[in-house]
Amino acid sequence: MRLVHLKFVAPLLVFSACGKGCSGPSPDLPPAVTDAGSGRAIDPNRLPVERALDLQLADRRGGTILPAMHMLPYRRLTDFDVTKNLVARLDEHALRILEREARDERLESEDAITTTLRMAAQDYRERAGLEPNRLVLAVDARVPMDLTSRVRKVALKAGQWRVVALARDGDQLVELSLTPPPDHRPADVPSTPTPATP
Repeated sequence: MRLVHLKFVAPLLVFSACGKGCSGPSPDLPPAVTDAGSGRAIDPNRLPVERALDLQLADRRGGTILPAMHMLPYRRLTDFDVTKNLVARLDEHALRILEREARDERLESEDAITTTLRMAAQDYRERAGLEPNRLVLAVDARVPMDLTSRVRKVALKAGQWRVVALARDGDQLVELSLTPPPDHRPADVPSTPTPATP
């Protein structure tokens, strides 16, 4: 009986004694993996939005995610909150917006992209109680130009919103306007002729 008692008490003594710290080498734990094959997670030069979305934005002056990217109208963003914008994150494998996703072969289908964007817009309406008036594309710098162009084209037709994209301008965050300007300016309203005095 005494042997059985010691059999249960001995391991408890060992664990409680080391509870306050045991000498000896600490075990080597594998590093936390944030993105397979990506070392960008620890890069101190990443912008807060890049860390939040776990991607690397293209530089507007030399980026290749869109044709003639350096010529697109842009404005600097001093304060951008991912949680307060309708952001569509695009990398080489998936388009993610809120909880919706079009992945791999579905990115080849304009219908699948349209459905993803429209369902996310509906989710946004239900949560915010208003229509989304702008869609922000956050595109990883490694995304091929043809994929970004396809998503841009579909996004412009999928909703009544302004479409913009995030990019870097050196160490600054900028927003590129992807909505084309109107084909023509509105005609001038003709002025009402003043009545002639007799």
